[in-house]
Amino acid sequence: MGELQNKQNELLKLLQSPTSGHPLVSQDGMMLDPHTGETFCIRNGIPVILRSDDVFGWNRRQQAGYNLFSPLYDLLYKFNIAQKWLAEVFEIMDVKSGEYILETSVGTGQQIRNLERNGVDANFFGNDISFGMLRRCQRNIEKWGIDMGLVQGNAEALPFQNELFDVVFHIGGFNFFNNKMAAIEEMIRVARPGAKLYIGDETDSIRDKPGLVARIADRFMPSHEAYAPPVDLLPDDMLSVETHSLLDDKFWMVSFQRSGNAATESKGTSA
Repeated sequence: MGELQNKQNELLKLLQSPTSGHPLVSQDGMMLDPHTGETFCIRNGIPVILRSDDVFGWNRRQQAGYNLFSPLYDLLYKFNIAQKWLAEVFEIMDVKSGEYILETSVGTGQQIRNLERNGVDANFFGNDISFGMLRRCQRNIEKWGIDMGLVQGNAEALPFQNELFDVVFHIGGFNFFNNKMAAIEEMIRVARPGAKLYIGDETDSIRDKPGLVARIADRFMPSHEAYAPPVDLLPDDMLSVETHSLLDDKFWMVSFQRSGNAATESKGTSA
């Protein structure tokens, strides 16, 4: 990774065990939970804070699919509608230079690159369930000159300690989560009081397309209800909740702000 190591080194100090909620420490090339003795490997410089038996259901399907798809993702992205979508997303997001920013499903880093190209010089961190996508992201950020900390983890049990980030966002893939409420709770837990949060994904308009595309969608994609913006899953004390329709209603986005209350307690709460 050359000189782009500052954020990766800082990342190691921010991690916690998704099993116990205890902060992890770096030891002998591993990440160790000193309270339980559980260890997590560091693979190609990326901490893997994820156990295989914690990935099941839709999460397993998505992990396998994105691992397979990762070599082609950036090539297809150039011709994808997602570029227009992300341009609209950026107009909604309130992101400032110097802030600590976490993308909970970072993919190959295209959203972070979009922020950086629009003048945001921030402290970037990315989590993803797919190691294939993270390796592609690792190569990309070195090529782009973006210093970002990367970790493999499950967005439904984020491997980060409490109240670290000024902005937390998830763009794409949210419809496929096993437990959307857990993912939202985790985003809130790792966000600082007053932090800004954003969740976005596609609508089920793909099912309105004729023929083969619609049949494939009905066979391999979640039910219609899974594509609804998850406003009803947000805690009552969230502030400035808004739902946005993007790109002629092909995508939705929910923006909100964390209240000033103490961190939500969950299995990921640090002791």
